[in-house]
Amino acid sequence: MNAERAAIKPLRAAWVFLLAYLTITVVATAFSVAIESRMHVPEDTAPLSNPAYLLAEKFFPLLNLFVWVGFAGLYFRKRIVNSLSTREAWLLGAVWLGLALVVDYVGFVLIKNPISLSPHDFYIGQAPWIYLIYAVVLVSPWVYCKLAARSVTT
Repeated sequence: MNAERAAIKPLRAAWVFLLAYLTITVVATAFSVAIESRMHVPEDTAPLSNPAYLLAEKFFPLLNLFVWVGFAGLYFRKRIVNSLSTREAWLLGAVWLGLALVVDYVGFVLIKNPISLSPHDFYIGQAPWIYLIYAVVLVSPWVYCKLAARSVTT
């Protein structure tokens, strides 16, 4: 493995991150709203006391896994499966995790909006789900590489 293969493409990593982040935000929000409409929860219920949201957030790590692994495939497209390096996958996952931490903090804690939360509510009130999601973001490129390699050998 040479150093060139182990390096990520920063601009591509950022664009794919942005697409994945927007996609999972829409998917998770739609999933949560769909559950909320089926449960007939009053509109003024706070997110962390909303039974529909509390149910939906248990599925967010799995939804994130599908989305982030799929976008890892987009990042690695046109690459020969045998040329994918584990180091590159972990590096991409680390970059995506760093970006997710910053974007989450700015978008859901720092900027006040209808879905913003206090730091305590965001990082403690959503535990363990938020941390499982961060773990998924980190490992998703590696998971994609393993699945892609497995599909070639079978």
